[in-house]
Amino acid sequence: MVLQLWVDMKANNWEGLQKQIAPGFQSIHQDGARDNKVQIELIKGLNLSEYTIDNIKVTMEGQVIIVTYQVNVEETITGNLIQKKSSMRLSAWLKSEDGWKWIIHANLVPLK
Repeated sequence: MVLQLWVDMKANNWEGLQKQIAPGFQSIHQDGARDNKVQIELIKGLNLSEYTIDNIKVTMEGQVIIVTYQVNVEETITGNLIQKKSSMRLSAWLKSEDGWKWIIHANLVPLK
């Protein structure tokens, strides 16, 4: 699910992303928290470079999948260029009647 999320973000596949993200989604970034709608707007402005994903760790608790991973990417967040470097991320998905939905995300990259 993490790998598909990044493929969709890189390809600007907004329809695919909107299908993955839960209505009650929340994220935390260096500049604050976001809900579903604001997260999608943030993703639309990322302008992702090439990226690599490593150190994927997955656990499952009931109907929730929790994923931590390391990504190496250059991106733009709220107009601030984040230089290409390795950073940790945390995401979780909840199993619903419509399949797995992305419910939380933490971006652990410090702003420059």
